[in-house]
Amino acid sequence: MSNARANLKLKSYSDHGQKHAHDHHQLVLPLVGTLSLSVDSKAGEVSSGKAAIIAAGHDHEAAADANRFVVADIPAALAPMLEKLPCFVHLDASLEQYVTFLHSQLKQGGDSTQTQHQMLLLLIQLLQERFGDKLRLDRRVETAKRFIDENYGRKITVSQLASISHLSPRQLNELFREQVGLTPHHYLTELRMQSSWQLLEQGELSIQSIADAVGYSSLSAFSDRFSQHFGYSPSYFRRFSK
Repeated sequence: MSNARANLKLKSYSDHGQKHAHDHHQLVLPLVGTLSLSVDSKAGEVSSGKAAIIAAGHDHEAAADANRFVVADIPAALAPMLEKLPCFVHLDASLEQYVTFLHSQLKQGGDSTQTQHQMLLLLIQLLQERFGDKLRLDRRVETAKRFIDENYGRKITVSQLASISHLSPRQLNELFREQVGLTPHHYLTELRMQSSWQLLEQGELSIQSIADAVGYSSLSAFSDRFSQHFGYSPSYFRRFSK
């Protein structure tokens, strides 16, 4: 696989596979059946509520019965943090729901490169939040990040973040990207999109109220951003999550 692009697919495994390694990370997410895995001689399984994170370059082999999985091949450069996550993880209800959503989109042909990229970015972020170590940040970057985390429902500018961090906008952008992996603007957008997805899934607020809650005064601007980010409109996402 080329290191240039990510790939999301449905896959069934044979009863026994040869030991091998990839030059990319691989996520194996459960749908039907059980997959017994050995990753660098560490044994585990993918089954209901359990997933596997196979880091690039790690030897692994698998054995399975009748099965079906969502498999994501992710370039190592796109998500270096996956190297630090556990090989085998337990999925909470929110992650299980997201796997179901991925399965639905793949069955319906939601396989464009842009759509897959955005879906995988959110999946990686969710895994990092649940299973990754806390980031060790420069105190100025931490100040900016904390302000975004606590105020993403309000209008936030890079100039404002730079001022409270005692950095120039350019310095803040460079340090934030280096330590968090995204610019402040992109981090803010990802946070707003993740929150809006969770609120849509809960089904308690109207789409307009969700737009307001995540910092969009215009419903059309929110809908456009959500659609660009996930490839589907907020109303489509809400219909699916019911």
